[in-house]
Amino acid sequence: MHLAKKARNVLRGVVQKYGPQSVKRSLWNAEFSTGQWDCLNTTGGEGAHPQVEKYANGGSVLDLGCGPGTIAVELNPASYTFYMGVDISDVAVEKAAKRAQETGRSERNQYRQSDILTYNPDRRYDVILYGDSIYYIPPRQVGAMLQRYSSHLTGNGVFIARLFDVSGKLRYTLDAIENHFDIVEKKINQETHVCIVVFRPAAQA
Repeated sequence: MHLAKKARNVLRGVVQKYGPQSVKRSLWNAEFSTGQWDCLNTTGGEGAHPQVEKYANGGSVLDLGCGPGTIAVELNPASYTFYMGVDISDVAVEKAAKRAQETGRSERNQYRQSDILTYNPDRRYDVILYGDSIYYIPPRQVGAMLQRYSSHLTGNGVFIARLFDVSGKLRYTLDAIENHFDIVEKKINQETHVCIVVFRPAAQA
Protein backbone atom coordinates (compact mmCIF):
# COMPACT_ATOMS: atom_id res chain seq x y z
CA MET A 1 0.00 0.00 0.00
CA HIS A 2 2.80 2.39 0.88
CA LEU A 3 4.58 1.79 -2.44
CA ALA A 4 1.33 2.17 -4.37
CA LYS A 5 0.57 5.48 -2.66
CA LYS A 6 4.08 6.70 -3.31
CA ALA A 7 3.80 5.76 -6.98
CA ARG A 8 0.49 7.64 -7.26
CA ASN A 9 2.02 10.72 -5.69
CA VAL A 10 4.97 10.60 -8.08
CA LEU A 11 2.62 10.27 -11.05
CA ARG A 12 0.47 13.10 -9.74
CA GLY A 13 3.53 15.34 -9.40
CA VAL A 14 4.60 14.60 -12.97
CA VAL A 15 1.12 15.40 -14.31
CA GLN A 16 0.90 18.63 -12.33
CA LYS A 17 4.20 19.85 -13.73
CA TYR A 18 4.30 18.45 -17.23
CA GLY A 19 0.76 17.39 -18.17
CA PRO A 20 -1.44 19.12 -20.75
CA GLN A 21 -3.49 22.01 -19.37
CA SER A 22 -6.76 20.09 -19.68
CA VAL A 23 -5.39 17.16 -17.69
CA LYS A 24 -3.89 19.36 -14.99
CA ARG A 25 -7.15 21.27 -14.77
CA SER A 26 -9.16 18.07 -14.31
CA LEU A 27 -6.79 16.78 -11.64
CA TRP A 28 -6.89 19.98 -9.59
CA ASN A 29 -10.66 20.25 -9.98
CA ALA A 30 -11.09 16.72 -8.65
CA GLU A 31 -8.84 17.40 -5.67
CA PHE A 32 -10.51 20.68 -4.74
CA SER A 33 -13.97 19.13 -5.18
CA THR A 34 -13.24 16.26 -2.78
CA GLY A 35 -11.85 18.52 -0.07
CA GLN A 36 -8.26 17.36 -0.42
CA TRP A 37 -7.08 20.97 -0.23
CA ASP A 38 -9.36 22.17 2.58
CA CYS A 39 -6.15 22.65 4.56
CA LEU A 40 -5.58 25.76 2.41
CA ASN A 41 -8.67 27.48 3.77
CA THR A 42 -6.47 29.09 6.41
CA THR A 43 -2.87 30.12 5.93
CA GLY A 44 -1.31 29.24 9.25
CA GLY A 45 1.70 30.85 10.85
CA GLU A 46 4.11 31.00 7.92
CA GLY A 47 2.19 32.91 5.30
CA ALA A 48 3.53 35.75 3.16
CA HIS A 49 0.94 38.25 4.43
CA PRO A 50 3.43 40.70 6.02
CA GLN A 51 5.48 40.90 2.84
CA VAL A 52 2.46 41.22 0.55
CA GLU A 53 0.94 43.96 2.70
CA LYS A 54 4.27 45.80 2.93
CA TYR A 55 5.08 45.83 -0.79
CA ALA A 56 1.54 46.20 -2.11
CA ASN A 57 1.45 49.41 -0.06
CA GLY A 58 -2.15 50.15 -0.92
CA GLY A 59 -1.76 49.06 -4.54
CA SER A 60 -2.45 45.92 -6.55
CA VAL A 61 -1.73 42.20 -6.11
CA LEU A 62 -1.63 39.38 -8.67
CA ASP A 63 -1.86 35.99 -6.93
CA LEU A 64 -0.72 33.21 -9.28
CA GLY A 65 -2.00 29.86 -8.08
CA CYS A 66 -4.47 31.45 -5.69
CA GLY A 67 -6.28 28.22 -4.75
CA PRO A 68 -9.39 28.97 -2.66
CA GLY A 69 -8.36 32.61 -2.29
CA THR A 70 -7.28 32.46 1.33
CA ILE A 71 -4.66 35.19 1.33
CA ALA A 72 -7.08 37.50 -0.47
CA VAL A 73 -9.54 37.40 2.42
CA GLU A 74 -6.88 37.47 5.12
CA LEU A 75 -4.94 40.53 3.93
CA ASN A 76 -5.48 43.80 5.75
CA PRO A 77 -8.07 45.56 3.55
CA ALA A 78 -6.10 48.80 3.84
CA SER A 79 -3.01 47.20 2.29
CA TYR A 80 -4.38 46.87 -1.25
CA THR A 81 -6.98 48.32 -3.61
CA PHE A 82 -7.12 45.61 -6.28
CA TYR A 83 -6.46 41.87 -6.23
CA MET A 84 -6.50 39.35 -9.08
CA GLY A 85 -6.38 35.65 -8.24
CA VAL A 86 -5.50 33.12 -10.95
CA ASP A 87 -5.77 29.35 -10.70
CA ILE A 88 -5.99 26.47 -13.14
CA SER A 89 -8.88 24.96 -11.16
CA ASP A 90 -12.42 26.19 -11.88
CA VAL A 91 -13.48 24.76 -8.53
CA ALA A 92 -10.83 26.71 -6.64
CA VAL A 93 -11.70 29.93 -8.46
CA GLU A 94 -15.39 29.49 -7.66
CA LYS A 95 -14.58 28.92 -3.98
CA ALA A 96 -12.32 31.98 -3.94
CA ALA A 97 -14.94 34.23 -5.54
CA LYS A 98 -17.58 33.04 -3.08
CA ARG A 99 -15.30 33.77 -0.12
CA ALA A 100 -14.56 37.24 -1.46
CA GLN A 101 -18.30 37.92 -1.69
CA GLU A 102 -18.92 36.58 1.82
CA THR A 103 -16.22 38.84 3.26
CA GLY A 104 -17.34 41.95 1.42
CA ARG A 105 -14.37 42.08 -0.96
CA SER A 106 -16.01 41.20 -4.26
CA GLU A 107 -15.64 44.77 -5.57
CA ARG A 108 -11.86 44.75 -5.22
CA ASN A 109 -11.15 41.01 -5.67
CA GLN A 110 -11.37 39.39 -9.08
CA TYR A 111 -10.54 35.85 -10.24
CA ARG A 112 -9.61 34.09 -13.47
CA GLN A 113 -9.31 30.43 -14.39
CA SER A 114 -6.04 29.94 -16.25
CA ASP A 115 -2.77 28.06 -16.25
CA ILE A 116 -0.23 30.47 -14.79
CA LEU A 117 2.25 29.43 -17.47
CA THR A 118 0.08 31.03 -20.14
CA TYR A 119 -1.96 33.66 -18.28
CA ASN A 120 -1.51 37.15 -19.74
CA PRO A 121 -2.31 40.01 -17.33
CA ASP A 122 -3.95 43.14 -18.71
CA ARG A 123 -2.38 45.52 -16.21
CA ARG A 124 0.70 46.00 -14.04
CA TYR A 125 0.92 44.99 -10.38
CA ASP A 126 2.80 46.14 -7.31
CA VAL A 127 3.07 42.54 -6.09
CA ILE A 128 3.04 39.32 -8.07
CA LEU A 129 2.67 36.47 -5.60
CA TYR A 130 3.49 32.78 -5.90
CA GLY A 131 2.13 31.34 -2.67
CA ASP A 132 3.09 27.65 -2.77
CA SER A 133 2.67 27.50 -6.56
CA ILE A 134 6.03 28.19 -8.19
CA TYR A 135 7.33 24.66 -7.60
CA TYR A 136 4.57 23.25 -9.80
CA ILE A 137 6.33 24.91 -12.73
CA PRO A 138 8.81 22.72 -14.67
CA PRO A 139 12.32 23.73 -13.53
CA ARG A 140 13.50 24.76 -16.99
CA GLN A 141 10.52 27.08 -17.41
CA VAL A 142 10.78 28.98 -14.10
CA GLY A 143 13.23 31.60 -15.38
CA ALA A 144 11.38 32.31 -18.62
CA MET A 145 8.05 32.51 -16.79
CA LEU A 146 9.38 35.03 -14.28
CA GLN A 147 10.95 37.12 -17.03
CA ARG A 148 7.62 37.20 -18.87
CA TYR A 149 5.73 38.35 -15.78
CA SER A 150 8.41 40.95 -15.05
CA SER A 151 6.87 43.16 -17.72
CA HIS A 152 3.67 43.21 -15.67
CA LEU A 153 5.27 44.70 -12.55
CA THR A 154 4.99 48.39 -11.74
CA GLY A 155 8.18 50.42 -11.56
CA ASN A 156 8.73 49.50 -7.91
CA GLY A 157 6.90 46.19 -8.10
CA VAL A 158 8.19 42.92 -6.66
CA PHE A 159 7.68 39.20 -6.89
CA ILE A 160 7.00 37.32 -3.66
CA ALA A 161 7.37 33.54 -3.53
CA ARG A 162 6.71 31.13 -0.70
CA LEU A 163 8.65 27.87 -0.92
CA PHE A 164 7.74 25.17 1.57
CA ASP A 165 11.16 23.48 1.59
CA VAL A 166 14.41 24.86 0.18
CA SER A 167 16.64 22.35 1.93
CA GLY A 168 16.41 19.70 -0.76
CA LYS A 169 14.85 19.20 -4.16
CA LEU A 170 13.26 22.65 -4.26
CA ARG A 171 16.58 24.39 -3.88
CA TYR A 172 16.75 24.72 -7.68
CA THR A 173 13.84 27.19 -7.60
CA LEU A 174 15.51 29.44 -5.07
CA ASP A 175 18.78 29.17 -7.00
CA ALA A 176 17.03 30.23 -10.22
CA ILE A 177 15.62 33.26 -8.44
CA GLU A 178 18.87 34.25 -6.75
CA ASN A 179 20.92 33.81 -9.93
CA HIS A 180 18.73 35.96 -12.16
CA PHE A 181 16.91 38.47 -9.96
CA ASP A 182 17.74 41.05 -7.31
CA ILE A 183 16.81 39.81 -3.84
CA VAL A 184 15.00 42.43 -1.81
CA GLU A 185 14.22 40.32 1.24
CA LYS A 186 14.57 36.66 2.20
CA LYS A 187 13.28 34.86 5.27
CA ILE A 188 13.97 31.18 5.98
CA ASN A 189 12.61 29.25 8.95
CA GLN A 190 15.56 27.07 9.95
CA GLU A 191 13.31 24.43 11.49
CA THR A 192 10.73 24.00 8.72
CA HIS A 193 12.88 25.32 5.85
CA VAL A 194 9.93 27.39 4.65
CA CYS A 195 11.31 30.31 2.66
CA ILE A 196 9.64 33.58 1.72
CA VAL A 197 11.65 35.54 -0.81
CA VAL A 198 10.94 38.99 -2.21
CA PHE A 199 12.70 39.81 -5.47
CA ARG A 200 12.56 41.99 -8.57
CA PRO A 201 14.11 42.04 -12.03
CA ALA A 202 17.85 42.60 -11.93
CA ALA A 203 18.92 46.21 -12.42
CA GLN A 204 20.38 46.83 -15.86
CA ALA A 205 24.01 47.99 -15.80
